Amino acid sequence: MRLHPDRPRPPQRAIDDDLGCLLRLAQEGLYWQDEVEDLLVAISNDGDLGQLARAGGPYISRYEAMRGELRALRHLDLRAYVSALDEVFAHHAMALHCALDLLAVSWRSERLREEQGRLGSLGAQAERLVALTAEIKALARSRAAASATR
Repeated sequence: MRLHPDRPRPPQRAIDDDLGCLLRLAQEGLYWQDEVEDLLVAISNDGDLGQLARAGGPYISRYEAMRGELRALRHLDLRAYVSALDEVFAHHAMALHCALDLLAVSWRSERLREEQGRLGSLGAQAERLVALTAEIKALARSRAAASATR
């Protein structure tokens, strides 16, 4: 005897839908990556804090928004990619945010100025995003090719 009727589960999105969204987010993150690195170089070169903060804020916000969009992707086969992109996007947003914070206080000590001078690259996470985007693109192509032959 059942006291509660079975509730219909919401339909799970198809892997191709989630994969398309995942690829779009990866490519967008990759697209903005060069802009973020340019800002890091400008911060390293002691650029104007007001101008750099106005320029950097939208990138920080967008990377954080993309993390939110990633959370909507639920297909289990893509979970590793979702987690990896989430880490990369969090890194990029935090790197720029912290660099702007550093620029705001670097006048306080020579040690902070030295750290500021080391800015300029997103490092291994930038390379990771390039590799992830290529993997996701290859996966999307192979799924599209498999669908075409059916």
